[in-house]
Amino acid sequence: MKHILPFLIFLLASIAVQAQHSIKAELKIFPNPTSEYISVQDGDDVVGYVVFFNLVGKKVKEYEYVKGETLFVADLPKGMYLVQIQDRSRQVLKTQKVDKQ
Repeated sequence: MKHILPFLIFLLASIAVQAQHSIKAELKIFPNPTSEYISVQDGDDVVGYVVFFNLVGKKVKEYEYVKGETLFVADLPKGMYLVQIQDRSRQVLKTQKVDKQ
């Protein structure tokens, strides 16, 4: 019994890591580069928020995500942005670099 507990903990941790990787693989922001709008591919319906940061780390735009809606970015200056995809409890699911033209 003493040796089973560490194995079970390891097994549960492995399953959790695999689940996170599969969710991250299905999240994608497109088109990239973009000029006016972006969309989020969210196969598992887990996205709650999409947050844009400039390369200095300042938050410049935030959306509460609604599946199927496009997000307007034409008002952002040209440049590179880091876009965080967050779940409804504000946990970061993925960060992607986006080129705004």
